[in-house]
Amino acid sequence: MAKTFDATFLAGSVLVIAALVVAALALTRDELPLVGTGVGALLAVAAIGMAGCAIGGISQAPVVGWTTPTIVLGIVLGAIALVIVAAGAFGWSGILQPIAQFVPGNAATLTPARTAVFALAVLIAVKWLIGIAMAATAR
Repeated sequence: MAKTFDATFLAGSVLVIAALVVAALALTRDELPLVGTGVGALLAVAAIGMAGCAIGGISQAPVVGWTTPTIVLGIVLGAIALVIVAAGAFGWSGILQPIAQFVPGNAATLTPARTAVFALAVLIAVKWLIGIAMAATAR
């Protein structure tokens, strides 16, 4: 089981922080090196975030049990994250419309991909907080 400062927890946390940094840069800049804008940034945040979750989160399920409430909540939030990524990548603005009002910045530059980056960053942060709580209470 992951403890707060073991290698698994720290590796997952590094990836989560990297995903959140990429998301923050994608929300505050017009273009990012290597990933570009919009969908490229969204897919980069999703890939880095999923790697962090795979290392620090879902890898704990076999140890603590697949039906543990924190694991089930993490799975549900992960499924929601996949829907958000698909909505941003394919331009499904109807799914993202309720979130758009919370995205910081200029409303004129708001795209489905940028809205999805914001929503995904929030979900990644929430899942990370759940992971921190899970690691802190591990025996």
